[in-house]
Amino acid sequence: MSLPPATLPPEYLPLKRKLMSEHKDEFASFRKEDVRLRLVEIVTFFFVWLGGAALTLFAVSLSTLWLKLPLMALGVFLCGLAFFVFFLEVHEGMHSVLFKNKLLNDLVSFIFCLPLFMSLTSAVILHLRHHRYLGEQGDPDEYRFYAKTKLGLMLLYYGRLFIAPTIYIFLIPVLGYRHGTSQQRRRILLEFAVMLVFYVFIFSQVPFMNLLFIWLIPTSVTGFLIGLWGLAQHALTDAKDPLLASRSVHASPLVSFCFINQNYHLEHHLFPEVPSYHLKKVYEVTWQQLPYALSSDSYIGFMRDFIRLSIKLEDRPIGYTEIIGW
Repeated sequence: MSLPPATLPPEYLPLKRKLMSEHKDEFASFRKEDVRLRLVEIVTFFFVWLGGAALTLFAVSLSTLWLKLPLMALGVFLCGLAFFVFFLEVHEGMHSVLFKNKLLNDLVSFIFCLPLFMSLTSAVILHLRHHRYLGEQGDPDEYRFYAKTKLGLMLLYYGRLFIAPTIYIFLIPVLGYRHGTSQQRRRILLEFAVMLVFYVFIFSQVPFMNLLFIWLIPTSVTGFLIGLWGLAQHALTDAKDPLLASRSVHASPLVSFCFINQNYHLEHHLFPEVPSYHLKKVYEVTWQQLPYALSSDSYIGFMRDFIRLSIKLEDRPIGYTEIIGW
């Protein structure tokens, strides 16, 4: 399957053209895919998972509780972090920028979906609707259309942080199938057939307790990180304004690396065709051209502001920043 590119809402196009007009050469280079950078991400976090799995299994064998629990917690966290990065790589694949070769892009995306119990085609269908209808009625990620009160909205936001990634495992294929074409529906069914064969094989060949500690439990960490990433980018924004519909988190270099630069989310929505390892460069050449935007200096800072406003049931943008810009 060749994944289609994301379609921008029409109101984004003038802004995008203006931002690109003064940096044509830079944007030409930003669109180029660098397989070495992509492999560094994948290999690094594969070994993070491998190290976390080894540490967890070693900790399980220990009898000394004061040493066993912290080592196990660290190992589980590392495994969960690695799965989170695999999820972000799938996100790159949804935009056909994981790898230049379409077959490789789609195949690796599907493989990374396997530990996440996620249907690739279903996720692509819904995610591209999110990009096309950002903040509008057709956006499956706009929680304001599901909540009738501000309290209900805040509860949905907290649900996204803690339980939504688990619910999405079951919800994404249903909604994806509903919105998909007949060809996409066949692909969804084929994917689930392959996934079922894979899971039956893995669970029949690997001891369940090992899978529990190096895969199933760590995915709870993955779910929380996915929820945090999703919450920070679109919760308490102003969907009517392209510059206020998405939030970038200007995190530390280490956090940005662990989020493979997808913390630069405003830049991603404006330029979904740019691979994530170039998004910081997009930010550097466009930020001072904006009149205003939403941003946070860290995920901790965002959560602090989010909790404060959610307690007051205030639905207003977090991190409004005026820039010299235009």
